[in-house]
Amino acid sequence: MNNLPAMMKEIEAYLSPAIIESAQRCAVRLLAALPDQQQLENNRVLLAYGGGKDSSYMVAYVRYIQGLIWLQQGSTFHLRVSTNRHAAMNQSVMENIHRVYQALAMHDDERAECLVVDGLLIRPFARDLPMPESVRQQNRNDVLMNGHRFRADARSTFCNACNLSMVNSFGLAADYNGGVDLIITGDSPQEQAAYVAWARHLSRLFDAQVTSKSRGFSGFLQTLDGVAERYFSEVYGADQLTPAHRITHQLARDPLFFNIYQDTAYEAGAHWALLSEFMRFRFDELMFSFSESDCGNPTLMAHLRGLRAETLLQRNYAEGIREYVRFALGLMAKKDFPPALINEMAARYQDDDAIRQQRQRAADFAMQAFDLSEDQLICMIYSPFLAQGAQLGDWLSQQQIALDETAIRDLLEQRSEDLALAQQLTQLSGLTLTQMRHCWQSKPVSSLLEGKSSDPLSRVLRFDPHKAVIQVNNGVLNDIVTEIISGR
Repeated sequence: MNNLPAMMKEIEAYLSPAIIESAQRCAVRLLAALPDQQQLENNRVLLAYGGGKDSSYMVAYVRYIQGLIWLQQGSTFHLRVSTNRHAAMNQSVMENIHRVYQALAMHDDERAECLVVDGLLIRPFARDLPMPESVRQQNRNDVLMNGHRFRADARSTFCNACNLSMVNSFGLAADYNGGVDLIITGDSPQEQAAYVAWARHLSRLFDAQVTSKSRGFSGFLQTLDGVAERYFSEVYGADQLTPAHRITHQLARDPLFFNIYQDTAYEAGAHWALLSEFMRFRFDELMFSFSESDCGNPTLMAHLRGLRAETLLQRNYAEGIREYVRFALGLMAKKDFPPALINEMAARYQDDDAIRQQRQRAADFAMQAFDLSEDQLICMIYSPFLAQGAQLGDWLSQQQIALDETAIRDLLEQRSEDLALAQQLTQLSGLTLTQMRHCWQSKPVSSLLEGKSSDPLSRVLRFDPHKAVIQVNNGVLNDIVTEIISGR
């Protein structure tokens, strides 16, 4: 820890007196919570790090607390920081993480352990660590299957599987190399209680076993493992589950949670110099995407909205984009984004020329991140294979696809094995024949506007946050209709 005293001196120039005071109070609480009071270095503390602006501040704050305890006690806890990576995080996120670790003198510190989780693989962090192709393919399949099952609902398409993967990364990081004693969280007690209630609610929806509250974090993970198993069985079919769809819950130690919510604020504007000057955090034009600063998926959510307006609703792309932009800028304001960042995002879609540029950027990113073409995204919007092809005819006619509908029905109902046709459909949709046939036998997921449903996927969609009811013009019906919009 030879670099720690110098880092502590440097970082304090970027911390307000109020933040320093709050960190000192937090250090006292954390020290008291560590199980081994005699050998502080035996205590292992885990912090999840997404790579965005808020979580970068969290890493800096906890690292500062680690240093405070070391300066006061001559010893301190072992800090483990873990990042769950997915296909929608590009290299700029890894570069930001590297610069944060560098500024905080964590790279060569034996008391700091920086990890990256790729699917089921957990490794020491390196900014140039390649993502396994199997993880990228899994992410692609998750987007496709969730997209078709949820009819391209933005959050369901991109977030449901990713959220469960993030929970699994918690389990992997908490179990790795002997486990951890504490997990630090910036969530309020109310948010933590909501997570537990959410897990138990999902377990009831999917008829999964609920473990005893006395099991602690491992019990929480086990409950969600049952949820994940049943959720992905619904989405993919039970015979298509992979180990990546499960959640690690057998831990070397059962850690406790330590909350720092009450100690500091997370709005980026409150610590802008620390973020941009000391840690040299940079907002990438793709990864800074509406309310996210470490994920390009919201750009694709907007793109889907534009494509939906242009194709299914027979309007134009820009109208759909403007609907999403209005909605997502509102989310940014609710999340206390600095006005300058909100204005920067609004400027990206300020006129038709800007929207055309963003459309190309989104199309390129869809291909780079998920190997998905515009035709395949449009197919997802129609979800033509659901419910024995309820939208198949509309997809074929509106998109002027010269394939025989009867032949497709024979193929997906397993009355034929026309491999040439299957290959054409895979090219158009991105789905395998097995995946198309599972969609064919699946019911469409009901939205908030379509009445209550006992189907668990419909109930997951209904209770998902960050959505709004809007009025839009339907060019097919030549009428104003009510729709749900969701996103990040």
